[in-house]
Amino acid sequence: MTSDGERVGSAYADDTGAFTTAVEFTRIEAGRHTVVADCGVRLTGAVEQVVTSSSGGHGGTLVVLVFFVLAGITVLRFP
Repeated sequence: MTSDGERVGSAYADDTGAFTTAVEFTRIEAGRHTVVADCGVRLTGAVEQVVTSSSGGHGGTLVVLVFFVLAGITVLRFP
């Protein structure tokens, strides 16, 4: 898994082709970032990083949601 040429994670698909993974960015830059999973077929998803002054920790939820969507696309693409 890469974003802007930088490795941000890795994953292994199950027998159905579905996968989930955590994505870790080494730097926080506000804006939209494209994450690419290259497993023979290139799957892409967008992650919106928003910088706030809140001390809450809900930003990771969006990243997890994006990869559930990618996993769903994989399942639909490779039944």
